[in-house]
Amino acid sequence: LTKADANMLGSYAIVGAHLPMAVGAAWSARLRGTGQLAVAFFGDGATNIGAFHEALNLAAVWKLPVLFVCENNLYMEYTPIADVTAVPRPAADRAPAYGIPGEVVDGNDVVSVQEAVARLARRARAGDGPAVLEAETYRHFGHSRADPATYRPAEEVERWLKHDPLDIARGRLIEAGVPEETVTAADERAQTVVRQAIEAAKSAPPPDPREAFTDVWADGGAAWRT
Repeated sequence: LTKADANMLGSYAIVGAHLPMAVGAAWSARLRGTGQLAVAFFGDGATNIGAFHEALNLAAVWKLPVLFVCENNLYMEYTPIADVTAVPRPAADRAPAYGIPGEVVDGNDVVSVQEAVARLARRARAGDGPAVLEAETYRHFGHSRADPATYRPAEEVERWLKHDPLDIARGRLIEAGVPEETVTAADERAQTVVRQAIEAAKSAPPPDPREAFTDVWADGGAAWRT
């Protein structure tokens, strides 16, 4: 998935493969003097991939404006991260080895995340180099539709369900003085948008099978190959 006009460089099927790409994007931004910041999002499992360490090392050596954001949901698909990782915080605990800061934030609290990102972004743009932000969160469901998530303890799931990001955000807004009815109305509008998007996707015609050959080869076509 790529959206160039939104500076979304693309997602990758290979775990951790995009991290060196983010380093390259940060190098490009600095070279061009744009003041841009590269941000790479990845799961806890990617911290055990070599590309993660290569990316942190080069970003640190070159003091690049890049922020590495780890979404730690405690499980590498079906495997508890604690079973296969030597440190408690798979991303933040490894950052100091490369001479860069590693911080942990409540990933279910949007305000805490925003504040941490803003601070680290300012630091990177000021020329102080990269940072790692580890956001602790949780999957409400399995890794995929094929995953019943029965490997997770029921009490753990229940505890995290009570720490829901939307509930926390709602509480933050009301605490800040936003009327509860205003928050409820905003929630209803958001749910309407989501429902409409789902229905639009369901009713959309299937893609043309020929699209599978688009942008596969450098010459832009596949007719002469078939």
